[in-house]
Amino acid sequence: MNIRLAQLDDAHALARVIVDTGRTAHKGQVPDEVLLKTPLDEAYAESERNWTRTLRRIAEEANPRECIYVVEDEGGMVVGFAMGGPSRQDMPEHTGEVYALYVCPEHQRHGFGQRLVLAVSAHLAPMGMTTLEIGCLAVNTPARSFYERLGGRVIRESEFDQDGIMLPTVIYGWVDIEMLLKASQIPREASQQGLGSD
Repeated sequence: MNIRLAQLDDAHALARVIVDTGRTAHKGQVPDEVLLKTPLDEAYAESERNWTRTLRRIAEEANPRECIYVVEDEGGMVVGFAMGGPSRQDMPEHTGEVYALYVCPEHQRHGFGQRLVLAVSAHLAPMGMTTLEIGCLAVNTPARSFYERLGGRVIRESEFDQDGIMLPTVIYGWVDIEMLLKASQIPREASQQGLGSD
């Protein structure tokens, strides 16, 4: 695997990953009328526009606090990504957040998700973000098990408004990013060039 910072021309791949993986992972967790509301081609196009805008904004910042990392398979295809930055909730300034984490189903359970979480953590730690949080649907058992294996603990519960339907969520937290990185033996300095390949 190879993990690197996302570039502007990754917008198309990010759109494919988030739409395809989201529809697969959340089937049975989100009502079909919400999950499949937008036709697939339209969903891809809308997502690619949004990612292009986000990637451009991050690239234009002198010292961006947000980051997007992608993971490539052996053939160089983007099969997952994570985005993070300062917490978007009303939390202390030292709290970082993984905003999104998606890995294509056929590439899950190979360590890609863990390495992406660590890449984001290694990016945020030098900026003074000492704690980390990430949310998921309360019914998303695979995601919850994954975060718990990484040492995350539920710190609060909330709800997410998806097209007028309120979906229960849980937020996992790590009180010490440095301990998370040390436990995985990934130096935070590795975030400057990505985390390399396995």
